[in-house]
Amino acid sequence: MVLPGIGMALSISSEFIENEKEDVSKQDCELKAFYRLIKKLKSDFPQLDICLLLDGLYAAKPVMEVIKEMGWNYLITFKEGHGKSMFEEYEALLKFLPDNSLEKREGEICHSYRWVYDMDWNGEIVHGFEDRQETPEGKKRFVWLSSIRADRNNVEELSQGGGRSRWIIENQGFNTQKNGGYALEHAFSTNNWGMKNFYLLMQIAHIFNQLMEKGSLLRERIRTEMGSLKVFSDWLWSAFTGIWIDVKRLCSILKRRFQIRFNTS
Repeated sequence: MVLPGIGMALSISSEFIENEKEDVSKQDCELKAFYRLIKKLKSDFPQLDICLLLDGLYAAKPVMEVIKEMGWNYLITFKEGHGKSMFEEYEALLKFLPDNSLEKREGEICHSYRWVYDMDWNGEIVHGFEDRQETPEGKKRFVWLSSIRADRNNVEELSQGGGRSRWIIENQGFNTQKNGGYALEHAFSTNNWGMKNFYLLMQIAHIFNQLMEKGSLLRERIRTEMGSLKVFSDWLWSAFTGIWIDVKRLCSILKRRFQIRFNTS
């Protein structure tokens, strides 16, 4: 679950890639796991309106069809080479739709949005849009396929609040879990169930850590008094291991009503 305005990526469900038995004709893969996971999401969150942020691997008609069956939407990273003929069609259609454009400036970055709608992907109707950026470092181009029809009123939100937010999953999600002290890439178990339990517990810890880091309760104090989240973590560990908890005082504190809000400053 991605929160672009806050910069958080919360793992709310997981599906492991694994073979059911040793002797199989076809190996399990990320795409097969996707079909299993999407059924679990629908079962666990039947009323939730979901928009899936996916990379180019999922630019396939069966994926689009099953998402449509769930009543959800999708934004899929679209690059040249992912459905070559479709990408060529997208670029050809752009030339005939010069009015489907919007220019926006954000500081030193100039955004040029373009969009195409009602393309035929093997019988499935899809829409495409892009964000071409001119920055001091050079030019960049980001293109997406979508079940949502882009227009002048929503293309900026679809790009910045939707398509570009997939990188939050990569950066604040997977990269933090691998390189942020969670030891995801270390050898932590020779037991398959142990590995799964470790990863699920690690995801819970990652969620708690993000909520604490982005919450108003500690954010200002960490910045002004402790300097960094690591210093606070060391202090918290010392408190848990070296200080006796006053049960009466703790119960008195827990009886007080208070709110912890997100702090994006």
